[in-house]
Order: sequence, then C-alpha cells, then structure tokens
Amino acid sequence: MVKVIATYGPSLYDSKLLSQVCAEADVIRQNISHQEPEVAVRTFNLLRKYNRPIMIDTSGPEVRLHTREKINLNKGGTLDVSCKGEGRVWLDQPLHEHIDEGDSVYLDDGMCELRVIGKRGQTLTLKAVDDVCIRDRMAVNLRGRSLEFPILKQSDISVLKATNPSFIALSYTRTYEDVREAREYTRAKIIAKIENKEGVSNIESILAEADGVMIARGDLGIEVPAEEVPILQKRIVGLANNYAKPSVVATQVLYSMVDKPMPTRAEVSDIANAVLDGTDAILLSNETAVGKYPLQAIRQIKKVGARVAPYVRSKVPDDLRNPAIDPISDMLSKTLRTIALNKQVTKIVVITRSGYSARLISRFKIHKPIIAITTEPEVALEMSLLYNVYPVRWTKKPERHIIPRATLLCLERGLLDEEDTVVFAAAVRTKASGVTNTIEVHKVSDMMSSLGI
Repeated sequence: MVKVIATYGPSLYDSKLLSQVCAEADVIRQNISHQEPEVAVRTFNLLRKYNRPIMIDTSGPEVRLHTREKINLNKGGTLDVSCKGEGRVWLDQPLHEHIDEGDSVYLDDGMCELRVIGKRGQTLTLKAVDDVCIRDRMAVNLRGRSLEFPILKQSDISVLKATNPSFIALSYTRTYEDVREAREYTRAKIIAKIENKEGVSNIESILAEADGVMIARGDLGIEVPAEEVPILQKRIVGLANNYAKPSVVATQVLYSMVDKPMPTRAEVSDIANAVLDGTDAILLSNETAVGKYPLQAIRQIKKVGARVAPYVRSKVPDDLRNPAIDPISDMLSKTLRTIALNKQVTKIVVITRSGYSARLISRFKIHKPIIAITTEPEVALEMSLLYNVYPVRWTKKPERHIIPRATLLCLERGLLDEEDTVVFAAAVRTKASGVTNTIEVHKVSDMMSSLGI
C-alpha cells in the first residue's frame, strides 16, 4: 500500500499524539528550514526515540523572508526589504544580485505576488499585487529563475553532521552534482526534491545519482505553469519506477484537513491519482505539522490508498533495460512479478541485505504484500518508504535453509499463515551485494509438512 510521510510540527508537540502519529505514519519528516541548528538536533533526538525512519528536509538554496512582526500589506502597498540580513524585513540570501526592477517574487506557495519597483544597493522595494500577510520565514520564489546558491546552507551541514536520519530530502535539487555534494555530509538515502525548472530538465541524471525523488508541487507550480504539474508528476513517478527508486508526491495533498476533519472530493481524487501513477509515498506537511486533524489525515491517505491499490498497474516497460540495474536481478524480478500476478499467490517474501531486491520488486506496484527480511536495522527503516513493502528485522541470517527459516520467522510474527502460497526471492550462495539469484514458490502448509513441523 502507499506509504505516508508525516511532518513534525506544533500540532505534534503533545507526546501522546506524536506517539500515535509515529505508530501510523511510515516516515516522520523534520523540516529544518524552520529551526535553528541546535533546536533541529534536539528535535531529531526526540523523534528518534519513537523508532521510526526520520527524513530531514534541508533548507537548501532557498530564499526566506524574515520579520520580527506580522505585516498586513494591502494591494498596492509597498515594503522595503533588506538583503543584508538586517532591518524590519530582510532576506537570508543576496537576492538583489539576481533580480531587477519589474521582476516578481512569490510568497505562500505562490499564492501571493509582489513586484520589484525599486533597487537601492542591497534594499529592494516591493509592491503587493494582492493583499498579503507578511510572516517570518516565508519562502520566496522567482518564476523560471535559477539561483546559483550552494545546495546546502551552513545550518544544513551543521545539522547533518550531528544527526543520522534515514533520509535527506534535498531541497531545490538542480543537478546530479547537488546530490553528490550532499553525500559528503551524510550517509542517509538522498531523496532529490524536484521543485524548479532546472531539476525537471536534469531529472534523469538526478535519478541516476539520487536514492529517490520527491515531486514538491508547491514550489514546482510556481516555477512552471500550474497545469504542467500533473503531467510532470506522472512523468517523474514513471521514471523513478524505471530506475527502481522510490518517489514521493508532496504539497497540499489534504490541505483542507488543516482545519476540517474530512477531505474534499478533489483531494481524495488527487490521492487516488498519485497512487495510480505509481508513487511510493505521499507526504503530509501542514496537515500534520500545524493541522487540527493529523491522525485523520494519515488515515485518509491509507484508506484511499487501500481502495485504489487493486487498480494500480505497473507502468515499467517489459523490455526496459536500465544499465543501472543488475541484469540478472532485473530478469528475476520481472519473472517474480509474472508469478506473483497468479491468483494463487497471496504474498511475496524477499530476503535482502541492502534492500535492493525489495526495490526491484516494489517498482511494479504489485497488489500483494511484500515482506522484506533484512539483518540491517537501517535498511529495515529505509524500506519503510517502498510501496507495499513491510520490513522485518532478522537478528542473524542463517547459513543454511534460508527460505524455510524465513517462513518460520514470518509465521512467528503473524505475517504468514499456513494457507498462504508465497513466492520467495533471495540471494543464495553469493556474497555479491545487490543481487537476486533465487526464486521459489511454496504453499506454507506444504513446506511445513515437508520439514516435519
């Protein structure tokens, strides 16, 4: 089933509610754009007590507006903004070097437009095209403009060096070099956020380098015409499946549930279409960070995802030969898909050290549970992001009789029963990483009988 990423924020400061959210969400996101490094590290240490995968979302080369007070600016009103990091209202990047009179800047996920009507040194004079409430830390966007700021701010680097998350959501990824640069500071899996035209243009090389991709529709919908976003979503999700890497759809998924206990029909359709596109996960931001109904929002995505799951079909071409995928593992995963589509097969069990085999199988979005067994604690957390994959920890992988012992483990955990017919995938008699070389199909009761159990 589709996975849910819940964002931590003020709504989850209550420890009981946070515990409930961590029990139902698959990944917890920490957005460090809104935190000083010391606070971000403390927050991370708090969240990791709940034993859930944590995704740190970086600030990246974004521009944020800062103010010590809320300012209500009416249409036609003007505001002086400093690019020196001081004054009544200021920006945290030298935007004056990249903008001219007549250009527009956008706030609040592109909902509000201000036009540059003056430049005096490092001060910009902005005129409100619409009524806008200026608040601290609002993200600033320029339409169709690439800003050559470093992919990580110094505050990002400080947090990454002091933490060990499962995932990094790399904001405003522009090229594969951005991903490589971020790897210097973390061992986490890097999910490239696609939210500008440059990232869209370089999507294939980014996917080849990154560990996954996020379609961040808020900022992307400012950088490109809004009507292009659904098309890009389908294209990027499809490419991610071709590369056997997880994809995440984000921004305003259940926006009405920030204040209301039920979604709109359009939001339900949006979730369903994202699942039908083949996405692995859906991210909730304001819905869980500041919303009134965080648990209900998570459950709504699970409910829609479960209803749509039988209608999801793999869009990975049968004749696709991606050089980034081991050819034997590719062939065997396609064979497994064909077997698993048989009505008699009820579940899939994958024995994997790195999670690679689970990714290869998950890319087909098969409507049958994929139980992924690993001895590596971090790999188990990382596989929580994969569509319909249920990670299981194995204290120690046995030297012999791997598949029967895996069956016993799953029976003990209540993940299989004797009436299940299971297709197993594993790497047997090899030390090579990222290889699947064995497929077996068994009815659990027959296997147990043959073992004398």
